[in-house]
Amino acid sequence: MSLWLYLHFPTLQLCSIYQRADNQAQPLIILDKKSNEVVQLNQAARAQGITHGMGLGTAASLCHSVSVKEYDEQIEARLLKRIAHWLYSKTADISLYSPNGLLLLISNMLALYQDLTEYWQALSHHLDILGVDYDYACAYSPYGARLLARQKLNQISDDKAWLFEQIKQQVLQHGDLNTKVVSRLQKVGVTHFADLLGLPLTELSKRFDVEVVNYIGRITGQLQHPINFYIPPERFEDYLELYFEIANQQYLAKPLLKQLQLLEKYLRLKDKLATELVLHLHQRDCDDVVLTISALQGEYRADKWLALIELNLASQTLAAPIIGLTLKAKRLVDKNNQCRDFFLGAQGQVSEQELTATLIAKLGQDRVKGLSLKQDPRPEVANALCQPFSSFSNTQHIDISSKKLRPTLLLPKPLPLQESVKVMSPPERIVAGWWDDYQVVRDYFIARSDDGRWLWLFRDHNQQWFVHGLFS
Repeated sequence: MSLWLYLHFPTLQLCSIYQRADNQAQPLIILDKKSNEVVQLNQAARAQGITHGMGLGTAASLCHSVSVKEYDEQIEARLLKRIAHWLYSKTADISLYSPNGLLLLISNMLALYQDLTEYWQALSHHLDILGVDYDYACAYSPYGARLLARQKLNQISDDKAWLFEQIKQQVLQHGDLNTKVVSRLQKVGVTHFADLLGLPLTELSKRFDVEVVNYIGRITGQLQHPINFYIPPERFEDYLELYFEIANQQYLAKPLLKQLQLLEKYLRLKDKLATELVLHLHQRDCDDVVLTISALQGEYRADKWLALIELNLASQTLAAPIIGLTLKAKRLVDKNNQCRDFFLGAQGQVSEQELTATLIAKLGQDRVKGLSLKQDPRPEVANALCQPFSSFSNTQHIDISSKKLRPTLLLPKPLPLQESVKVMSPPERIVAGWWDDYQVVRDYFIARSDDGRWLWLFRDHNQQWFVHGLFS
């Protein structure tokens, strides 16, 4: 029989809400609108006397300043996937019990760990990084582990007899049986699992639906429980709901840092670098503001990404207050792709790629360009603007080691020669451009003007002279 572990997250939505340090004392409750009952609350609300299951009216009478959030099952389901994604690096077989439970198959993982204790230490330490509340329990069936975890057993054990005894002590209404079936069983005096498991299966099958027999077989581990295991995508995505609205983007630094620190831990575990992040700023009653932030060299450090994001935010105008943040790592690359020459020594604290990423964040992608060379003898078309660092792939087969002298400054447009000069070199003929309707026939010379300037001249087919460049 396989050993299972169930993780129950009773306050998942509450733990997902970002609260500033100076607002920690403000009471907050999560209200189920259908039942009008408090389903989650923070410690400040408990201190005011508010409890689980309390109605909104009673809670408001106890604390007039309490903040109320509506319970949203979709938020918890989304966060549950994030937790499963986070745990996947420590344990392989994970099943989602939406909206607030995870089922883990332990048996297959114990070959990688010394024992059950070491496995739990590694898993719990990794889970604690997320800062979420959870209850847990083991059992030799998924239903058994789920039942004990939801009743806050919070013990890790592989003692089969002891775990089975814990299951027998639980009342039926805490299990996964249909409420109508539980009610019928209670009417005949079956209130605990010990009562149910003590009855002959043949008698139960005659008086109750086959669902009861199947449930007993699954909770005892005698029948196989069909499980769909979760396979996480190779990407990072995090949603953070804000406890308060932010109208000034300068105050986004702290919640953003929380998300970026989680990204940093994720990238460290994967031994990856992110080259592009997408940040969604969720505005109240308005469309999202979507920012794309690039780091050409690849980056994992939270403080570096925060600096780039703040530069992007500085040029943004908000139409409404921000109520939430979604951060996605769009492109990941291997960390070992980065290489530096060991013998170059210190080259400054900022690399070429880091400087370019900073300029793009400050000025915009369309305002930062690189230069690329073309295999073309015409000087004015021999180079062109391109995306930063993309020119290396285009120039690797271009020979730039020519011994021909070329000016330091090439004029944007050739200018007619208006002064007397002395030609100092033989002509260099360039005949090109018949393939693109921009044909040139020129003889280039190096000349010196009367005031000592060195010029790069050419004479066209009409015998007219032009200045095309200046030597330093």
